[in-house]
Amino acid sequence: MRTNNKQEVSASTQRRMTVVYLLTILLGLACLVKILYLSIAERAIASGTSDKCVDTTKDGWEDLETDDTYCYVKENTLRPVRGEIYDENGRVLVANFTVFEVAFDGKGFAKEYADTLKKNPKAYDEIFRQLADDFYAQFKDRYPKYDADYYYNFFTHNIQKKHYATLFFVKEWDDRTWVTGVDTAFVKNRPYLYKEVFSEKSGDSIRRRVVHTHFNFVPANVRVNPYGEMAKRTLGAETPAHQYGLEHSMNDILAGVEGSKKYLELNHAKVPLRDRLDPSDGYNIHTTIKLEVQHAVHNELQRKLSELGAEWGCAIVMETKTGEIKAISNLRRASADASYYNESMEYALNAKVEPGSTFKLASLLAYLEKTPDDTVGRYTIYDYTFDFPTKSGKVKRYRKVDHAYTPVDVSALEVFKRSSNVGIAQMVFEKYGKRGFNNYLAQLKKFGLLDTIHSQLGDLLPARIRDGSNDFNTYYATTFGAGFNIPIIRTLVYYNAIANDGKMMAPLFVRYVTNTYDTIQRFEPEVLMDSIASASTVRKARYYLEQVVWGQGGTAYRYRDENCMFAGKTGTRDIWDEQMHCYRKDINAVSFCGYFPMDHPQYTVIVYIYGVPQMSSVAVDAFGRIARSIMNSSNYSATRKASDSPFTPLGRTAPIQKKYFNTLLSGLGYDTVDYETDATYLRVDQTDTNRHVTARALPLSQYQKMPDVRGMLASDAVTELIRAGYQVRINGRGRVKSQVLDDKTHTVRLYLDP
Repeated sequence: MRTNNKQEVSASTQRRMTVVYLLTILLGLACLVKILYLSIAERAIASGTSDKCVDTTKDGWEDLETDDTYCYVKENTLRPVRGEIYDENGRVLVANFTVFEVAFDGKGFAKEYADTLKKNPKAYDEIFRQLADDFYAQFKDRYPKYDADYYYNFFTHNIQKKHYATLFFVKEWDDRTWVTGVDTAFVKNRPYLYKEVFSEKSGDSIRRRVVHTHFNFVPANVRVNPYGEMAKRTLGAETPAHQYGLEHSMNDILAGVEGSKKYLELNHAKVPLRDRLDPSDGYNIHTTIKLEVQHAVHNELQRKLSELGAEWGCAIVMETKTGEIKAISNLRRASADASYYNESMEYALNAKVEPGSTFKLASLLAYLEKTPDDTVGRYTIYDYTFDFPTKSGKVKRYRKVDHAYTPVDVSALEVFKRSSNVGIAQMVFEKYGKRGFNNYLAQLKKFGLLDTIHSQLGDLLPARIRDGSNDFNTYYATTFGAGFNIPIIRTLVYYNAIANDGKMMAPLFVRYVTNTYDTIQRFEPEVLMDSIASASTVRKARYYLEQVVWGQGGTAYRYRDENCMFAGKTGTRDIWDEQMHCYRKDINAVSFCGYFPMDHPQYTVIVYIYGVPQMSSVAVDAFGRIARSIMNSSNYSATRKASDSPFTPLGRTAPIQKKYFNTLLSGLGYDTVDYETDATYLRVDQTDTNRHVTARALPLSQYQKMPDVRGMLASDAVTELIRAGYQVRINGRGRVKSQVLDDKTHTVRLYLDP
């Protein structure tokens, strides 16, 4: 009986296994058939090339779509990483930064906790009260209009309405509203947003934290300026709403090339396709800005503007020899009490302002080009009446007054130094004729003032002087910088040419372009004109500018500084009121443009301050502060003359051949020595801070026998002895006190004394 049962069980099991095997084989065959079908019959659909698929990446795809269409080829744009902007030493000025859009999924929350909310609509009321209070505390500085009640109402309303709603949008241009990773971590780590869940696994208790709410943080890349407002306007922005500065003008270099990735949307399922074009990241640009100089300019300008309560101001620093812009600040009053200024306009490049008396340098150049001897002419200042011939041949008289002082006749230098309007007009009228306005403009054109300059930040427009050949007032006002506009940086450019011995350089903002591995492109300094005027005119103009600061009666005389010697010209101009159609007498635009150090200019600087009741002296003060800050910076040593460097007295030197002795001393800046001796070699025994040298004669035989290295530093002594063919052993540290020669080993033992 038992044997039969076993046989029956075995037969039954075999039948069942056979059925399973057959079903498995049939399923495998079915899968194989389906795979073959998809691979062959449906291959075109899977690759997105079938006529049944609509390619939305091609124009006119809407015309191919029908109600039965279920297959679409779509494309995702792959954004490249935007290049960064650096200063001349490789310190980042504009970088990429990740911020987040914050959204709340009220629909998802309501769905997940539907049962709980149905039984008790206020079940999570306490949690959202706490969350609202925490949101207010965390974001009140960035979103001051949102109070705790606003956040509470936002959360509860979207749960009730089952909405997915964005709480904070990403505004690329407004860094004050950015939500960072610190903020997202703060939200995610609110303890009341989580519940503890326990589960059993192999007898062990495992604790898991499950989120209660539904927040979504969508990342977005934005541009950040690590140094805040410094040069922010010049560095620029490239967003749909804001396009300016280097970010805009060099967008093709910074942006890179977008990539793409196609996918198949088939019955609401997304299937990746092989078609993929990887993005090319943008290149980095390295500017000419020097962070130490930029820091000095920004801080000193802001301090002066706050002190004066000015409407706005700008300052630019140009390297004299190369035209590289080392610093540029455009600050506008951002608070009613003038305690805070920010960069909101490109005043230095685009402001439509009258230059004022800084333009007298252009008139001076025009005068000097036609005046071989500028010491002869005499011109009336303070009060003068001009006789101007009309087209009909009659003479019309115009009385012009600088100040209510007694008129006095002075030289051309005094006219310029005291910044007399009537005086500079007389100088120009004398050389170009009272009806020679067009000839005067032709001369200004030769100086490059009426030509457009192409720069890396766009075109820099010329002076916009209207035709006034038949109008006395237009001719008269132009000579001292009134009645027309010129970009502030254009004034700097031709002042820099005078500081650079006549050579006019184009402003340079970017030095070179790099990728991750190498330099892609370099930008060399551009010479606009080899000389804007004759050498004698440039030399005289330099002297005139020096006398404005260092000559008695000069408009900048009170700000001369022996420790920071500079030269330049002041400017004060009334402000035109567009509504009243007249010049306001209560506020001015003041400026100073000059260069330093005075004898060997390294930097040319312009300071322009708008909307102050004071005169140009405040601009001179700001210029002086900026110049001193730059000179006091750690990196200014390279701009100092060798003759200004402190002398460190030399110690005793090695023997030097007499014929080379004075050449070496003069090269080091020391006085030469008149030493009557037959000795072949001389040695410096002592020097002092007055550059006086005490020398000692050394007979040739003594030097040939063994160098006398006593008193020398150990390193110098060893060098001389080895050069003479000796081996050296040292005892102690410091200078050589004594030396002993071992003739057998040809070794010199030096005994040192600190």
